Amino acid sequence: MLSGTCLCGDSVFELSTDAKLLMHCHCSMCRKLHGSAFATFGMFDPDAIHWVKGTDQVMRYRSSAYGARHFCAKCGSVVPVPEKTQGAAYIPMGNVTGDTDETPALHLFVGSKAPWHEIADEHEQHAEWPPGWDNSVQVQSESREAEKANCTAGSCLCGAVRFEYEGEPDRMMNCHCSRCRRQMSAGYGTFVFVSSEKFHWIAGESDVVNYKMPEARVKGTAFCRHCGSLVARERDAGTMQIPAGSLDSDPGIRPIANIFTASRAPWVTLDETIACFAEYPA
Repeated sequence: MLSGTCLCGDSVFELSTDAKLLMHCHCSMCRKLHGSAFATFGMFDPDAIHWVKGTDQVMRYRSSAYGARHFCAKCGSVVPVPEKTQGAAYIPMGNVTGDTDETPALHLFVGSKAPWHEIADEHEQHAEWPPGWDNSVQVQSESREAEKANCTAGSCLCGAVRFEYEGEPDRMMNCHCSRCRRQMSAGYGTFVFVSSEKFHWIAGESDVVNYKMPEARVKGTAFCRHCGSLVARERDAGTMQIPAGSLDSDPGIRPIANIFTASRAPWVTLDETIACFAEYPA
């Protein structure tokens, strides 16, 4: 049996069967919501999911006329739909623990892929929906421009939270630790780090919920209280940590390393063209 949980642990569910298919979605709406390069969903039989606790903590944001996104009100992790669905249940795999590396997988909306991300596996790729799928559903988020020159803008999916930073960021990293996977509800987290002096809130700072893991030294997350999208947070004094998926344009740099690869999700292929570290590098 597979199990899943959000970052704070308030939402817990179990899966009694394996996924039929894994879908790595690169659409801009998934990137915004998860804050990651792509979101991975497992397609399960709707009877396979059993909630242990936390359905009363689930918030719902209608992202389009066709569907809604669900997230934990405390930590912002994307979670499954709390009600039984028809046809199939789509589970965010970043929350799930267990071996699913033999499950068939494909990439969706590669035409919208983040410019700073390189696909490292050989799974089939589709620019939009695969042939035969319902292609009437639109999954494009609004693109928002920076207000000042020489700035890179970022925002949440609903647009309530907006920010920008000046110049180039200090670095970009991919983190494969289990906490980042639960935080992003994705295969791994990609973060941009900038000086707090270069960072500016444009709108919605009061709409940001900050969650700090009580047992962790610095680990925490920040998200829009309306749509659940992961947004920037102060990691430590003087440094802002920005989920790269929240950016509205190309930051101009690329990830320099994969860290905590010993905790890598079994269904994620490492980009070995950059440095890889089993844990945190010295």
